Amino acid sequence: QKSTIGLLGFDLFSENREMWKRPYRALNVLGTAVIFPFILAAVLHNWMHVMLLADAMVAILIAILGLFKFSMILYLRRDFKRLIDKFRLLMSNEAEQGEEYAEILNAANKQDQRMCTLFRTCFLLAWALNSVLPFVRMGLSYWLAGHAEPELPFPCLFPWNIHIIRNYVLSFIWSAFASTGVVLPAVSLDTIFCSFTSNLCAFFKIAQYKVVRFKGGSLKESQATLNKVFALYQTSLDMCNDLNQCYQPIICAQFFISSLQLCMLGYLFSITFAQTEGVYYASFIATIIIQAYIYCYCGENLKTESASFEWAIYDSPWHESLGAGGASTSICRSLLISMMRAHRGFRITGYFFEANMEAFSSIVRTAMSYI
Repeated sequence: QKSTIGLLGFDLFSENREMWKRPYRALNVLGTAVIFPFILAAVLHNWMHVMLLADAMVAILIAILGLFKFSMILYLRRDFKRLIDKFRLLMSNEAEQGEEYAEILNAANKQDQRMCTLFRTCFLLAWALNSVLPFVRMGLSYWLAGHAEPELPFPCLFPWNIHIIRNYVLSFIWSAFASTGVVLPAVSLDTIFCSFTSNLCAFFKIAQYKVVRFKGGSLKESQATLNKVFALYQTSLDMCNDLNQCYQPIICAQFFISSLQLCMLGYLFSITFAQTEGVYYASFIATIIIQAYIYCYCGENLKTESASFEWAIYDSPWHESLGAGGASTSICRSLLISMMRAHRGFRITGYFFEANMEAFSSIVRTAMSYI
């Protein structure tokens, strides 16, 4: 995550308060913003050609989402920095309390790295295919018809003649460079979200581990241990809320635009299924599905682990404190209240919907029904 977001000039992981150290690295995002009107011109120009229109609409939705995510990184960078600092502090505190807690955190971070690596690979593959596809199209066209029209990574309508080699080379470089301004913000935000939720799940697992073993040598010691466990659980819930506040608009925009993209890409894939372009559209569909899956999978995991605290309390030695007077009554009452809160868990939302596997299945089923 640090290296990916660093390519945009941000440094959210150091002690330095200057979080956007190298703004010049975001020139690719500027390239995306500048090329946007030419993509819009291609949409308007191909209004009567359904396939060309769908191709241009996919490109314009990609550009919109990329620019939106970059603007959210820019707007929320201080909030992300505060969250990262909170996570680091809590992780160091828990890791110092025992090897078993450090192992839980390490396992969560290893899983997070595997998911992020897969996600980055899919995005880079889609970007590479997007850059190579124009040459494949032109080569096939020239082989079959003896004539080839110039193709670009983004369908654009420029005011200059791209049939001139010099103009075409410059336009292609600009378009390919602008496409990285879409990929980097998406990969940065999505992998940071994955990292946050993985560590939050680890905190909830640590709280579960502790509450099962809360019994001390005396009732007073047991109550003190429980207070610390409940404080950890509440801190984790507060961090979940902070994370949700940051990502609500991002998740909402991601799901809305992904749904539109899947519908259009499904249509394009059904037409080009037996052609070379079919491979490109298939990889693009897979990338968008994985992008939606990350938010839904992480949201589902977070809900499950936060709600599992209820069952951890049930599995704890609460019954051994019964009949020991007022102190035991206090312990049982606090356990009961905590179970009632844990029963709800925590839900990652996109304002009017919940990011979980049910939402993911609904999006994919609806989008794929158009194929």
